[in-house]
Amino acid sequence: MIYFYVSLVTYACFCLIKFRESLYYLMKDKYEIKKYGKRIYENINNIFINPELISFVLIIIALACNVKTIGICTVITYTILFLYKLKTNNQKYKINKKLTLRIIVILLIYLLINIWFCIDYKTNHDAEIIFDNTALYYIVLIIMAYLSYVIVYLVNFIVKPADKLLK
Repeated sequence: MIYFYVSLVTYACFCLIKFRESLYYLMKDKYEIKKYGKRIYENINNIFINPELISFVLIIIALACNVKTIGICTVITYTILFLYKLKTNNQKYKINKKLTLRIIVILLIYLLINIWFCIDYKTNHDAEIIFDNTALYYIVLIIMAYLSYVIVYLVNFIVKPADKLLK
């Protein structure tokens, strides 16, 4: 399990930039769900047809290869994607209360998923028959990174009622 998390260091760096970009556009749309949804729909090609599609090769590798191979491929792929995104991303914004709340909810989602990973890993490795779901963990995280705009949209929808309490 430690190898799994070490292999996700570049994934985490990439996700920071990707979620930062999606939160920037949400802030630019003044946290309005309809405007942000419209932005996603109008820019669907730019958002979903991009170099990040190579991460889906990792899903095929995860299904076909062992854990070390997918770990190494994850590091290489997300290093390339991180450097590309770092070069092309130039959004700057101030963090406010609304943005902080959304960031906390996104972090909680990732925390809950990682707790599930750890519980599942421990459960499967304490049994007499060892079954490794690590490939599934990679697949879930790859899909979450790819759908970051959708996740931000859903988080904004969930958190929107709490914005009135922040004022």
